[in-house]
Amino acid sequence: MKKITDIHKIFMLLMLVLSISACKKYNEWPTDEQYDRLFRPTSLTATIEGVTVSLHWKEKPGASKYVVELSKDSLEFTTIIKTYEGTSTKDDNGAMFLIPEPLDANTLYSARIKALSDTKEESGWAAVAFRTKSEQIMQTISIADIGPREVTLRWTVPNNVTHFTMNGVQYNITADEKTKGEKVISGLVPKTQYEVILYNVTAIRGQQTFITKADIPTGQNVIEVGPADDLAALLAQPHPAGTTFVLLQGSKYTVPLDPVILPTDASFTIWGEDGPNKAILAFNGITLPALAGTIKFENLDITGYENFTTGTKRNYIFNQSVASQTEQVVFENCTIRNFTNSVFRIQGANTITIGTLSFNNCTIYDIGDNNANGTYAFIHTNVATGKIENISITNSTIYKIGYGLILHSGIGSQTLKIENNTFDNTVGNARYFIDYNAQPVSGLFSLKNNIIGKLLSPTNTARGIRAAGNTLSVENTYATSDCVFASNNISGLISYAKPSTELFENSAEGNFKIKDQTFAGKATAGDPRWR
Repeated sequence: MKKITDIHKIFMLLMLVLSISACKKYNEWPTDEQYDRLFRPTSLTATIEGVTVSLHWKEKPGASKYVVELSKDSLEFTTIIKTYEGTSTKDDNGAMFLIPEPLDANTLYSARIKALSDTKEESGWAAVAFRTKSEQIMQTISIADIGPREVTLRWTVPNNVTHFTMNGVQYNITADEKTKGEKVISGLVPKTQYEVILYNVTAIRGQQTFITKADIPTGQNVIEVGPADDLAALLAQPHPAGTTFVLLQGSKYTVPLDPVILPTDASFTIWGEDGPNKAILAFNGITLPALAGTIKFENLDITGYENFTTGTKRNYIFNQSVASQTEQVVFENCTIRNFTNSVFRIQGANTITIGTLSFNNCTIYDIGDNNANGTYAFIHTNVATGKIENISITNSTIYKIGYGLILHSGIGSQTLKIENNTFDNTVGNARYFIDYNAQPVSGLFSLKNNIIGKLLSPTNTARGIRAAGNTLSVENTYATSDCVFASNNISGLISYAKPSTELFENSAEGNFKIKDQTFAGKATAGDPRWR
């Protein structure tokens, strides 16, 4: 009995202790103030637009302002280049801080941020690394800014810039030039491509490329033709071989309706000055003499319109029926447009031989187009007495050709080179893209790096290539889905599954820039100017 009583007393004592313990607040110990601090910002990201950067994060309670530090490294922060302190702004995703000045282009940076408060210890750092993108503060270099030996470069002001490099040569920017946003650089080489890079110390702030204009020819056999001069009369007179007739940019020259008959042994260049507006030449034909050297047209806008832009169209540039042995006829960097029939035709029973006919870097349109079967081919000879030994069409854009590209059906050629061209809306009803009929191309017969777009035939009866033996070599040449030949298909063409309207920016307006970035021939096919 005594033992039970003792156990009861012990139990009661234990309950009393537990009861007292339950009333004690065990969290009333002293606190360490160094741990009473803000939470660090979370979800820190950087949004980059060129060289403009904004930081975004999720805010934590109690922060009244922030410190941002910036360094040029990857989360090392060994050298802080900028420190900013202030409040954040708000956007849809939380807090945001816009770095107030543009950073260097294409440069690796790190940014870190911590929160501050008047009542609590600052937070720890949150950090992010990012790389800025390329920058372009240079203005487009227009053709009016370019001379044969100098260029005017412009950029957006105000901006920090120090110098240009052009093909590796440094040109410093003065304080006055920096304020104006303009620098003239001279001592350049005519007809040379330059790569321009604009710097602020080591940071690239913009870049462009351009080609200097050609020098206006000078010398004993150079004749500058004014707009009021009679170009037809000048061409009809004998001149030393290699004479150059200079037509100034922006000028317009009209030749009478009768063809210009060239003198024997004619060999000359009609050269248009480089400039925003090519010299326009409107005339109705040239007749080659019995013997001729090189007849060259360079950097001209040659139109069939009598009044340059509208009205009655003339028929030909060359419509040769007089016997002739001519070394070469060359069109270089020309626009050729608006002829009712053909650019180069041979006809009649007289013996006519052209050594070489070439078109390079040209834009050619609205030739022989009657919106049906066409009138004459772009290059047209169907007589056995008239031949062109070598034909070359390169780096050119050719569209709205009503009949076909080449008809040479009475006699063969030695070579035919069609390379790096863009074609669209060519070949009329039942006509051929290239037609030698039963005649051969005995040597090089090349179709390389071209794009053939829509055919012009309203009845979808256009044909491909016809030639004896057909030794044609086709390489890296594409046909759009609306280039469908009714017969004489061109073997070796690469099919592009979409129509020309989905490949080119605006073919109806003569803009053949490639807009389909998935096009396999984007960097290798067509006129290089559109790539």
